[in-house]
Order: sequence, then C-alpha cells, then structure tokens
Amino acid sequence: MSTILEHYTNKDLLSRTLIRQGEERLGQRIAAVNERDWTSADSLPYKFIIIGIEEDFGVRANHGRGGANRAFQSFLNYFLNMQANRFFPSDAVSILGAVVPTTSVEDDKIGALREATAANDHTVSAIVRRITELGAIPVVIGGGHNNSYGCLKGISEIKGLAINCLNIDAHTDLRSKEGRHSGNGFTYAAEAGYLANYFMLGLQENHTPEYVWQTIEHNDAYNEVSFEDLQSGELTQDEALLHVAEHLGMEYGLELDVDVIANFPSSAQSVSGFSLDQVRQIIYALDMLPHYLHLCEGRVTSEEEGDVVGRGLALLVSDFIKAHVYSE
Repeated sequence: MSTILEHYTNKDLLSRTLIRQGEERLGQRIAAVNERDWTSADSLPYKFIIIGIEEDFGVRANHGRGGANRAFQSFLNYFLNMQANRFFPSDAVSILGAVVPTTSVEDDKIGALREATAANDHTVSAIVRRITELGAIPVVIGGGHNNSYGCLKGISEIKGLAINCLNIDAHTDLRSKEGRHSGNGFTYAAEAGYLANYFMLGLQENHTPEYVWQTIEHNDAYNEVSFEDLQSGELTQDEALLHVAEHLGMEYGLELDVDVIANFPSSAQSVSGFSLDQVRQIIYALDMLPHYLHLCEGRVTSEEEGDVVGRGLALLVSDFIKAHVYSE
C-alpha cells in the first residue's frame, strides 16, 4: 500500500487556527471525525466530510510536475481561518484527515510511480465509500486527478451502479491504459464500470490528442463543451450548463481540476482559461444533487503558490458547500 489514512483530531484543527478575541473561525467550530465513529457509526450528523490527499504519484507518473501533495495543507491554512458566521453552515461539515504516502518514489521511476498510483486507488476508494456509507457527501481535496478513479469507484460500489460525472478541466484525462496516472483515471473508471455518462467542460482544444477526440466522438456516454466554444461565442455559459443537465441529469459527481483556471498554480498550469470568479459562478449555477466534490492538481512549491492555492481552494469548497447544503 502506497498511502494510508491519517485521522485528524479537534486539536489538530485548532492548531491550524489563528484565534482572535471576539471572533470565531471555522477551525473552532468544525469537528473532526473521530476514529471510533469512523469504524463503528451507522451514520454521522454531517452533510459533508472533507478528506485531503497528499500524494503526487499520479501526476509524476504522467510526466507532470510534482507539488500536488502539498495543496491540502495550504487549503486547511485558509479554510480553517475563515469566519464562522451566518453565511457558512459549520455544523454540516466535518474533517476526516488526510491520505498520506507510506513510501517515496523518484521522478524517473515511472513504473514504480504508476504502481504506487494504483495502490493509492484502493485507499481513496475505500475512504470515499465509507464517507458515503455514513450518509455524507465526500469533499476530496488535493493530489492528482488520478484520484477521480477512486472517487468514482467508491461511490459506484456503495450505490451499486455506474456514476455520472462532470469534469471541469482543461484536459479529458481519457488517455490510454498504459498504467495508472493522472491522465487516465476516467479511462480506467469507464472500463471498470464505475463511470456512466461523462461531461467535460472547459477543455482546451489544443491540449487534447486527436485519438481522444475520436474516442469522445464515437462514445455516446461522452460529451463536452470546450473553452474555445465559450470564447468564440458558439455557446453561452447558460447554454453549456443546459447541455450538462441534458447529458447528466441532476445526480452526478463533480470533478474540478484547477488547471482550468488561468494562471492558477497547478500541475499543468495555463496562461489561458476560466477566471477563478467564473468557476465560482459555475459551482453556484449547477442544478445538481452531488455525489461528491473532487478538487485536484493544485501545485505548491513555494510560499507564494501556497497562498494562491490555499485561498482558491478554500473559496471553492466554501462555495460548493453553501450551494448544496439545502439540496434534497
């Protein structure tokens, strides 16, 4: 096993929280899921359970740049220090902990990185399955987009059916089955029967190989709206979201790779893409009953990148929770 679950305690959350007299922060209100309840409870009184992933095996196995393993800690630094006020449902949220590596693999060991990625799939899918079993929506933060496979597998297994999915991403992650990595999580999930209908929003046309375009064209379960479709005026955002709803219905998993955001520190950072404000608007505009949220590929290799990634992920998670806390 290349990764394991590290449980957090309330003390862990408070240690990351800056206490200020007269104010209350999320780190003072949000509770951790204790290990006893994790293994024995039939249900928990939370609508959302947050779990971090601190691996970048999959990114590096895809010949990408490391650093996605540090995104979750950057997120916590900002999320736990947001104000606990009337606008955020603190009591509906809990934090479980983090998926952490048990081994290290060098960048040039591609085969070993892909083996570590495949082993990590088992950890992630078991955690997502258990969160869903406890009656909560998994909010999965950090790591590479390889973890889409574990999210889909965990939800699919507990529900007993293949899962629809929206991926807001500059890339399809439908690359060939050449060993597990961040670029083929959806390919493996579809073949295993975990992924049903799949919609890709914000694809960068120049980043997608022709064989993948042909795969999309010849598979009725796949559909997409590219970033260029929106930029050219061929479609409006409202029209694009109508296509999403027609293809996926209301119940689906939500994947968001931050490389879709222009200049956001990520494993495949781009100078062009949605703004952070546009992505936040899309999250609020989605008419959905979410199976899960997966935010991935944020890259932290410096304090400056940590600030941007932490603030951005904290806002996106807050938006998602506020948008869906009252949905039935």
